[in-house]
Amino acid sequence: MTTGRGTEEAGRPPTARAPVPLTWHVGVKVVTEGVVAALALLTAAVTGDVVLVALATPLAIAAVLGLTRARPASPEIELKVTPLVSGPVEPIEVSLAVRSATTSVCHLALVLPNGLRSEGPSSWTVLLRPDRPEVLTCSLRAVRAGRFSLGNVLVRVSDSASAIVGRGSGSDVVMIESRPAPLAVRTLVRPERVRATSGDRVARLAGDGIEFAEVREEAVGALERRINWRATARHGTTCINVHHPERSTDVVLLVDTFTEALLPAVVAVAVSLADTYLRHHDRLGLVAFGGILDWVEPGTGPSQLERIRRSLLSSEAYFSYAWKTADVIPRRLFPAGCLVLAVSPLGDPRFTSTLASLRSRGIDLAIIEVEPPWPEGEFESPAGSLARRIVSMERMQTRRRFSRLSVPVSTLEGPDGIAGGLAEIAAFRRSVRGRTGAVIGSGGRR
Repeated sequence: MTTGRGTEEAGRPPTARAPVPLTWHVGVKVVTEGVVAALALLTAAVTGDVVLVALATPLAIAAVLGLTRARPASPEIELKVTPLVSGPVEPIEVSLAVRSATTSVCHLALVLPNGLRSEGPSSWTVLLRPDRPEVLTCSLRAVRAGRFSLGNVLVRVSDSASAIVGRGSGSDVVMIESRPAPLAVRTLVRPERVRATSGDRVARLAGDGIEFAEVREEAVGALERRINWRATARHGTTCINVHHPERSTDVVLLVDTFTEALLPAVVAVAVSLADTYLRHHDRLGLVAFGGILDWVEPGTGPSQLERIRRSLLSSEAYFSYAWKTADVIPRRLFPAGCLVLAVSPLGDPRFTSTLASLRSRGIDLAIIEVEPPWPEGEFESPAGSLARRIVSMERMQTRRRFSRLSVPVSTLEGPDGIAGGLAEIAAFRRSVRGRTGAVIGSGGRR
């Protein structure tokens, strides 16, 4: 199983301990003493004032002693993060154990990545003594779902006189993951065609299975001999029960990563869909289409869910002027007969044109539109009300465009409406199938 951008398969261990590499330089105090002493001696040489020599002598001695001091030892930092995988509101506890072989004053600051917020102090000043570790704690909370690298610590070490100062940063990193809250998904959109392998989907063709299809007369040489005795007695000929076989399907999630503001809601919907489809033994793939193209080839099982979840939580919106089309997506990511389920705000024309291009190739397509929330109080003025009407009309025109292509679009005002949105898509596909009497998607490519 391969991924597009090469997401990291495993995080760093939960604990990491190594001496922090430091860059040493003379402290401000020593530099100040040396400069003042030099100026005093120069002035004494010009004016012949002995008092200036007496003033400069102790400063010069202090500066020389400061330069000859031994460097403090580089501290060792042991980082512990619990838990490595957290929920949307679960706190993340960080513990830093700092050790040093010499006495020194240490200033530490934990660098927080974008998406994590500290609920307490994240910088400390401690006096380190030999073989007496100082334990520092901090509580963090994720403001959005995602994968974050934590462990970069800015360090400033000096002796008690601040004569020699070392600066550096820790390089040992722990990967932590904040997962979105699970959404209730009771109805799934199924492709028009099923695979030959077994699964949880009821196929429309008749064969071996447990879902009842119909009663028909026995065909000559039929292998299935489930005789319906009541129908046989009523019609005077041997009748058998026919069932629908259970098969698996191919589904590809096409996720829009162009819009940064709605990316957390899009990721929450996509993660819930991936979890539900894979629990039904379907083969699922992922294409994250945005400023950077990322993908996970179709597969099944718990390991596939972890790959897709890791890729989705690592998604970021990258600004790009490039006009990307469906041609940049590898064709092997769309197996024959698959259902492409797009999750998007439908706000970027590059993504909507890509969806139209995929539909023109005969690919079975359905769209879940994550609608942005309207900020309260910002559209009360006449100009704001007009802007809102224009945006609503543009979005309605986009939905009508896909409706003419027999592509269902379900609008979600928030991630909580996913269950009703999927039911709306299923109803649309049944109505189109009933009117046309044909399969919605041909499942092939032109």
